[in-house]
Amino acid sequence: MKATDNHAEHSHIVNLAIAPYKLESLIREGKLNPTDFHCLDPQSKKSVWGIIRSLTAFNLG
Repeated sequence: MKATDNHAEHSHIVNLAIAPYKLESLIREGKLNPTDFHCLDPQSKKSVWGIIRSLTAFNLG
């Protein structure tokens, strides 16, 4: 396999669904950063913002 072939495999976008509690857990544990992904629809974006607000409030409290 050529290096360019390997790069091409990693440059594709993977669409997936994840349960909100699992997403929150991954962010809280530092295993996933919100800047590493983007939401595909407004409802998902609203849910992610809620998770981030909740985690921020918990960390500040």
